[in-house]
Amino acid sequence: MRRRHLLESALLLAFSPLYSNAGEQDKFQLIIVGAGAAGLTCACIAAENGIKDILVLEKNPVIGGSSIISRGTWYATGTKEQKKQHVEDSDQDAALYLKSEGLGKNEDSLIRTMLEAGREQINWFEKNNIRPHLLFAEKGVKRIHQFNMPALIFFLRKKALSMGVKIWTGCPVKELIQDKTTKRVSGVIYTKAGADKKAYASLGVVLCSGGFSRNKVLLESVGHGLQNVATLAPQGLTGDGLQMAIKIGADTADLAHIKASYAFTDNPSTYNDMTFAYYYGPIIVNNDCSRFVNESAPYKEIAQKVTHQREAKSYLVFDSEIRKTVGRLSNASGPLKEFWLTGKIDTLPVFTGHSIEEVAQNAHIDPVGLKDTVSMYNENIAKIGKDPDFYRTDLTGQGSLALITHPPFYVIPVTPALLGTYGGLKINSEARVLDLTGKPIPGLWAAGEVTGGLHGAAAAMGAPLASAFSFGRIAALSAAGKLTKGKS
Repeated sequence: MRRRHLLESALLLAFSPLYSNAGEQDKFQLIIVGAGAAGLTCACIAAENGIKDILVLEKNPVIGGSSIISRGTWYATGTKEQKKQHVEDSDQDAALYLKSEGLGKNEDSLIRTMLEAGREQINWFEKNNIRPHLLFAEKGVKRIHQFNMPALIFFLRKKALSMGVKIWTGCPVKELIQDKTTKRVSGVIYTKAGADKKAYASLGVVLCSGGFSRNKVLLESVGHGLQNVATLAPQGLTGDGLQMAIKIGADTADLAHIKASYAFTDNPSTYNDMTFAYYYGPIIVNNDCSRFVNESAPYKEIAQKVTHQREAKSYLVFDSEIRKTVGRLSNASGPLKEFWLTGKIDTLPVFTGHSIEEVAQNAHIDPVGLKDTVSMYNENIAKIGKDPDFYRTDLTGQGSLALITHPPFYVIPVTPALLGTYGGLKINSEARVLDLTGKPIPGLWAAGEVTGGLHGAAAAMGAPLASAFSFGRIAALSAAGKLTKGKS
């Protein structure tokens, strides 16, 4: 799977149109910043709805953004795929779930808009013979539609080009052009080969520039310790669009709720490097070999605790019996799958030893400290049957917490990682960017990870990609003046 994903991504790089003949035109109807799911969807829908002379500016040399490396999970309801599988669902129930995941801090109008527009966009893909290859449930109802993202991005690119959309890669945008009198956004300043250039748009600009997982200064400003965590985001996601819009008075939403996810093996590169093994028995210790968190807590909560530890480092500690339990119960996947099932390590980032002291030495952590922590944990479980320090509960269905007593023993260094920064520019249900007074900034729209308000305190599975496609569509229809003239 990983090899196929890399090959598809390489194909996209090979066929991504590089910037050329830029001096021939500097006036357009619509300029879109970013060529990921949101930007390319916006380009296609805008072109289909009568907008001519569309320019997509992409910072990186390859299109796709963070969308192309995502799992392709799209949260949607009322779809043909649901009906085919006799799934009973409603927008109301789907919205209630998103509100519960976001701890009620989501913007209701954005949720409603996302569900309605998302359904229309999935139907649009269906008409173009692009369908989900899997429908599954994360919790309860089957609403997660999974797509092959490299194939989908490649299709959007091809479709956009066939309708005359210009896609220029390797052209980072550095500033929005705004009329001093009307405050209308009328274009952008971008860079090509070290030279600044201007491009103007009669309708305005759509920011689809992604998040800021690669900007440590911004991360530190919104959450303590976030600058120390790993990220799966492409190198270009440094918050350019967010900062440009803030500079001209845009408001923001949900920045205080950005959290990392737990846990990934060191230096993660894909979602496959994630493990939920700690729910099945391992304890989590920090650099000082001390426990500091309830291992049965939600993974976002654990990640937040880890970011407050020294160097944001943590380790899973367990024995051979727990390793077997993980292999049996966790539906393990990714690089560690063979280890959980058979104990085979080879070159995996797993340390082992015949005693706690030995495994600690091999993992380059404190042997005495780890032995004391494991001994205290085992003593509590053996004597009183529970965890009085952090109130951990059993999630394996075995009825009691597992002791760490059967050699060989194992240590796996794990880390929190940012899957995305799901907070950003405040928008309304027309994808218009709002200023600090709550009024739309003329000529400026935004879609995808650069926006906030939809997710609230936490992004539910499939919602980030749904947001990108839905509001990419909405921004296009809004710019075309088609939102009140029926469905596209």
